[in-house]
Amino acid sequence: MKKRVWKTLGVKLPYDVYERVTEIAGSLGVTPSTLVRELLLRELGVSCPRLFLAGHSTALEVAAKSGVRPLNWLLSAGTYYQGGVFRDCEDFKLARGLGGLLFLDSGAQQFYADFNGFDYPYTEKDYLEFAVRIGADFIATLDLPLDILHPRGLPISDGVKRTVEHGVELVALAEDMGILGKIVPVLQGFDDPSQWLESLDLYKSHGVTPGRFKYWGVGSICMMKSPPLVHRVLSAIREAMPNVRLHVFGISMNSLKRVYHLIDSYDTSVWVYHAKVNGRVLIWDPIRKSFMRFKADTRYDTRRLMHANMLEILKMHQDLCGNLINKRNNDNDFDVNSY
Repeated sequence: MKKRVWKTLGVKLPYDVYERVTEIAGSLGVTPSTLVRELLLRELGVSCPRLFLAGHSTALEVAAKSGVRPLNWLLSAGTYYQGGVFRDCEDFKLARGLGGLLFLDSGAQQFYADFNGFDYPYTEKDYLEFAVRIGADFIATLDLPLDILHPRGLPISDGVKRTVEHGVELVALAEDMGILGKIVPVLQGFDDPSQWLESLDLYKSHGVTPGRFKYWGVGSICMMKSPPLVHRVLSAIREAMPNVRLHVFGISMNSLKRVYHLIDSYDTSVWVYHAKVNGRVLIWDPIRKSFMRFKADTRYDTRRLMHANMLEILKMHQDLCGNLINKRNNDNDFDVNSY
């Protein structure tokens, strides 16, 4: 029987098998290579981290028109808090229409410029009611971003303590509302792994434990400039909680490739940032495992750059995911069953 070479894997398949895989992949809206890669990873027991694209308004419109499905999405609650209330927006419909999971972040990034002081302008109750209204699948607790607030004067210990207090209050309200399964407690720290572990210990003292919650978030990684420190922080958290899922908010692409095997999900808006702020297009280099960044010609508008960058982010994700197969085969210390 005629055979076709599957270039991605370097193997030959009978023609009918090749065509059947292509047909199934088409019905799922993915490439044949992506389908085969995911099936192999599943068979090997390797679970790829889940990617959540992040952004609002124009970014969501670009994703919706791209035709790529499914796409998981992360929305930041603070973006929609105006005039003392959470406003309805077309973004929610667009995000749900992407066919993936919807993650609601507490709005920590809005402390950059939109929020004053060292606390949120909304209550846990307001936030949870908003999360339910938009149909969020996962809801991060209200955490105080120490990478932003500590340099402005908030002591690390106070930020950790108040993050946990917010989390405990939100957990109690979520339990009353019957949505406890959606809650993702968030750990905070600043520059030493012990700070995130202190956050975990405080949660445990209030009954918020890895036994009750199987999905946890890790904050204040976004602005961390040292990939080795990111690795130390996440390794320490993974060792302390070997059987939970870990989500890292806004991790840099340089750090991501070092910790891909330690985490279960991550989000990124870098594809939006480079298009809007720098007018750059990203090109993923699978050899160096890094992005090349090129200043785009002025004839290419922001939406086109966002679309191109989004596709490159997806390419990066698939490439790093595929590398987990090699890590599983070559690294005897890599225990996929822990994750």
